[in-house]
Amino acid sequence: MRDLPARGYLASNVDSVDEMFCRWCIIFLMVGLVVLTNQGCTQNRFESIKLHTYDPSLKINLDSKTINACLVCHTAKEMQRGPVLDGFPDWYLKNQLKKFQLGYRGKNPNNRAEYLMGGAIKNIKTDVELEVLADYFSKQTPKPSIRVIRGNIEFGKILYAARCASCHGSEGKGNRQINSPPLNIQEDWFLMDQLSKYISGQRGLHPEDTDGIIMKNSTIDLSLNDMRNIVAYISNNLTVLPLLQKVGPSKN
Repeated sequence: MRDLPARGYLASNVDSVDEMFCRWCIIFLMVGLVVLTNQGCTQNRFESIKLHTYDPSLKINLDSKTINACLVCHTAKEMQRGPVLDGFPDWYLKNQLKKFQLGYRGKNPNNRAEYLMGGAIKNIKTDVELEVLADYFSKQTPKPSIRVIRGNIEFGKILYAARCASCHGSEGKGNRQINSPPLNIQEDWFLMDQLSKYISGQRGLHPEDTDGIIMKNSTIDLSLNDMRNIVAYISNNLTVLPLLQKVGPSKN
């Protein structure tokens, strides 16, 4: 018959097993923390991208060629053009320019305007240039615009309150905390154009464009008349853009 181990031996063996178990638990915990740190815990990876912060007091001058290149499209002088950027907040312009740089926008040839911008952004080489450019346009006075979208303003007001105000504000001023741009400084044709592109799948498709995806999902069931009514309400009741009067030949 084999001798049974002494009681002291059993106790010491149990203690060593417990100690080993604790050590393994600590190891697994440390490995898990490392994995979470590497993957990141931010809701939007784009939000974690930090631009180089420049000192405005340095008064970095933009090359006039760079500004003029932007104004080829972003001016009221062209019939086929992008939006006038004057008065847009710098944080929003920086976010959108960075999305073009990263390829979150501007890669879909079916979205011709964005595709052209995707090519033009290659002329912006550094984050400092990007920030200075955004700062320049944000400090320009918003330009008058012609109202071209017609709709039922009262219906638009109801739809805006139900579908838009929670992110863009009851006065259309936007919300920097959730990257929602102001709508009250945007031209009505551009607002209509962007809503249409969200609905048709030409914008808000890139998996890293969290803001775009949210916007796309919020427009899924809007009809053409819904969009017209919302835009008509914004451009008539919320806009801060002066009305640009049409100029025609004088009547003699």
